[in-house]
Amino acid sequence: MSAAFSLTRIGQFVRRDIAILKGTFVTGLLVGIVLLFLFCLFNMARDKELALGEFFRIFGLIYVPLGILFTFALFREYNSSKANQLYLSLPVSISERLAAKWFTSTVIYTFVFSVLAVVTGTLAIIFGMVLFGANFNLMSIFSEHYWNVIRIYFLVQPIFLVGAISFSKNRIGKTLLALGILVLGFVLFNFLLFGIFNHNYGAFSGDSLTSVAFDKTAADFSVVGRWFYGLLLGPIMLVVAYFKMTEKEV
Repeated sequence: MSAAFSLTRIGQFVRRDIAILKGTFVTGLLVGIVLLFLFCLFNMARDKELALGEFFRIFGLIYVPLGILFTFALFREYNSSKANQLYLSLPVSISERLAAKWFTSTVIYTFVFSVLAVVTGTLAIIFGMVLFGANFNLMSIFSEHYWNVIRIYFLVQPIFLVGAISFSKNRIGKTLLALGILVLGFVLFNFLLFGIFNHNYGAFSGDSLTSVAFDKTAADFSVVGRWFYGLLLGPIMLVVAYFKMTEKEV
């Protein structure tokens, strides 16, 4: 096998994963679109309308958990004591293997589920118009609501990718536990830093001028925070996933 990073091998590996897990993917997608359809109908039964914001909130409630489950399913063979020896002997590098898994569980999954969701949402609106007299609203992915949901998934998915690689048993539960501890640690750390650097400035006094100053400072640093946590949850977690795969395969 050539040491060079090969898009051809990644494509072949993606096709292999999809072929092996085709039944799991199809079943999961069918369950997802049925739930989406029913939730949309329930929403229209209440207010006779399915606005884009409402639709993509329902979309996110199904899209994100289903994508996480797909991520763990992709690493089922990797973590199997019976199948992983043959799996790890395949002529593909660690970086290519990780790229194929990430591409399948993010880009391909997002594209397929988004198309199915828009079609399902449109059908739900048609049914809602007939059953409840709901207003017609065109479903479209060219919406800020849609891209906000996609952004959230692309940020949190690498965390579960690391969990799928790191744990052999009870992978979802252990990953959620580790994520909860990590979030709690960040909250306590940020609160501690805030208290250390602001207690001399009356930040806890309740004074209106202090509150306004704090709000403006928080707004100024919100962009920095988004970039920091975006890099931490996205690219850095992918780097961690790479080293975890290296550690397990050596």
